[in-house]
Amino acid sequence: MNLNETIKYINFHNDSELPLNIDSWIDGSNVLQTITVEPREKLIIHSSEGEWHLQSMLQSEKREIWRQKGLDQVLTIGKFRSKPCYLGNYVWLDYSSLFECVYSEVLDDVDTENNIRGLMTFSVKN
Repeated sequence: MNLNETIKYINFHNDSELPLNIDSWIDGSNVLQTITVEPREKLIIHSSEGEWHLQSMLQSEKREIWRQKGLDQVLTIGKFRSKPCYLGNYVWLDYSSLFECVYSEVLDDVDTENNIRGLMTFSVKN
């Protein structure tokens, strides 16, 4: 793989009791698409830019879960990338005292054909 090549897919694990939204860039446009990730859900996500935004702007009952946990002020959580910036960071969180988003290498399960690498795990700090 070329070092400058964008990694467009990443494994994502919502290791929390909160549903959340992930915004990602659609290939060939400057449009964001939003997917909702349920609590404890694991999936492969795509972004043409290799960057994703985490947010909690959910509908009704899913938003109520955030309110019940005292997190109703949280809307924008942060963003993460499939490749680190020049400082080595993969994640930037607006509420790093409340949440954690950790990148880890997945050496056993690398899908080179579809350019899927790494695992990003979202969790709530205790």
